[in-house]
Amino acid sequence: MISFNLLSKFLMFPLYYIFHYNIIFGWFHKKYIKIFKYRNFIFNLNDFEIPLPFHSSFIFKTYELNDRILLEKNLTKKHKCIIIGGGIGFVPTIANKLTRNKVLIFEINKKIINNLKLNLKNNKVQYTIFNNNLLLNNKDKQKYYYSSHNFLATSMYRKTSKKLKLNNLNYKKIKDLSNFNTLVIDGEGIEKHYIENIHVLKKIKYIFFEFHNDIFSNIEKEKIFKILNKKKFFLKNKFINSYYFIKSSYLNDK
Repeated sequence: MISFNLLSKFLMFPLYYIFHYNIIFGWFHKKYIKIFKYRNFIFNLNDFEIPLPFHSSFIFKTYELNDRILLEKNLTKKHKCIIIGGGIGFVPTIANKLTRNKVLIFEINKKIINNLKLNLKNNKVQYTIFNNNLLLNNKDKQKYYYSSHNFLATSMYRKTSKKLKLNNLNYKKIKDLSNFNTLVIDGEGIEKHYIENIHVLKKIKYIFFEFHNDIFSNIEKEKIFKILNKKKFFLKNKFINSYYFIKSSYLNDK
């Protein structure tokens, strides 16, 4: 989900409410179109709790815009992706089709998992999926995640009245995890956990992540970037609040 800092909010405010979050276009989409079409992919939106104005993003193709632009610009056959946050299946589908490699998906939301799998199947995605939180460090283990009327905001860090049990899965229990070299983090606020513990995923050379300004401060953002640099990951590309980092020894790879 796109989250803006103060400057971005000022610059993007009119466009955001015209195209991405518009109740009139949203109503039209939900009543008459109902599905999300992107290129030759089709995504069923049943069972996904989506606020009415957000439906306009499916008309104007601004859904996951920041992540999509970075992925389409940078993903190639060399990338073998672990994807944190399956959503409607959009990011996993893009990653699989661009790389032609099987994707490994982790999605914590139990309510959407069946329709997520259906969208992946219908779009002929090669995938393995876990309805779990991928845990890299037991010290960061959470017991619950929080749901709301907007599935896009499902998070362990945005607290609501809907508290649900979280199923954690330690990375050591996952077979063939070392076959993947790319981490795509599309979870709400979980980017901090993976970046702070990235050293345990020794085969990861490429990291895509969305930074959530509504959850973390600019000071925390600076700390995250310093950790990446210390681990010899350097910024290759960015768009709005999404970033692409590469391990220094792979910066010149094509």
